[in-house]
Amino acid sequence: MIDYGELGERAAAAKGRCAVLVRHGERPPIDPADPTFGENLPITAAGREMALACGRALAACGPAPEEWGFLSSHLLRTRLTAAAVAEGMGAESAAVRVAPEAGIPGLWIEDVAETHRHYYAEGSVPFTTRLLRDGRAEGYRPVAESTRLALGWLAGDPAGTRLTIVCTHDVFVACVLRGLGETRVDCTRWVGFLQGAALFEKPDGGWDCEWLVPDKNDWERPFFQ
Repeated sequence: MIDYGELGERAAAAKGRCAVLVRHGERPPIDPADPTFGENLPITAAGREMALACGRALAACGPAPEEWGFLSSHLLRTRLTAAAVAEGMGAESAAVRVAPEAGIPGLWIEDVAETHRHYYAEGSVPFTTRLLRDGRAEGYRPVAESTRLALGWLAGDPAGTRLTIVCTHDVFVACVLRGLGETRVDCTRWVGFLQGAALFEKPDGGWDCEWLVPDKNDWERPFFQ
């Protein structure tokens, strides 16, 4: 487990690639009946400040801002988060590119309607618990498969840079962490806002993975946020 400053230090020291899948900043509550999954919800003032703080910490400890590429899912909250991280770094003019792979359905979901049916029938916590416990659940790709697809996508340098930040969604970050052996993440210790999976390329072409958190003294988050 590492914080933003440690991420910056490791990214600066790394010879290979570094990629970060990070959950968006705090947002208003999603209406459970919203079929767009809150597509047009922004981040809150607190969420923006967290994203700015992330960027400031990376700039203080890591590579120059222009060495990073910024990707996001198509939802407004992820795009705003990526832009705020870039702004915190001092790279206000950096382009945030929408990457369908990081969104919904993206690399993790095969059937959005099927996942929603099970959320409503079982409840989101039991359904997500089953996904992470069993490595598979209706509508999702198996965790092992989606993790493999995500790593392959990131290995292709989708932002065109050695260092990449991808603003995405909590369950996708959780799947990658579990897929790479991080057993602490579950529905009682969930992926909080601006938490993520930090990936560092190894000489053999594989990846080291760390759970990225803003504060290692306060990383256990409830499921509902």
